[in-house]
Amino acid sequence: MDDHADSRELVAAVLQELGIAIIEAGSGREALTRALALPTPHLVLIDLALPDCHGTDVVRTLKQDRRTSHVPVVALSASVMAADKARAAEAGCVEFIEKPVTPEHVVAVVRRVLDAAGAP
Repeated sequence: MDDHADSRELVAAVLQELGIAIIEAGSGREALTRALALPTPHLVLIDLALPDCHGTDVVRTLKQDRRTSHVPVVALSASVMAADKARAAEAGCVEFIEKPVTPEHVVAVVRRVLDAAGAP
């Protein structure tokens, strides 16, 4: 979930090539609505700088909901200060991808996280 359409499209295209179904959102509110809908996602990628809230607020909400508390969340951010990474981890993110992203890095992180979670 990213507020910039071009970033979402790049990540979506890379993951779709792997056969991963993608659901996109452009805001925190939209991300929550889609993530809490059925079927439950296997993984959430979230930009920390969303137009309507901070991505960590979305992550905290997902982690507090029984339907999505088990879903691994990966943060994406251009803000790569140690405090930002710590804030993402404290909210419940299992990985942090620095922007700009490279397709190879996104694929490697997604595969690692899905494998660790036992997701298909």
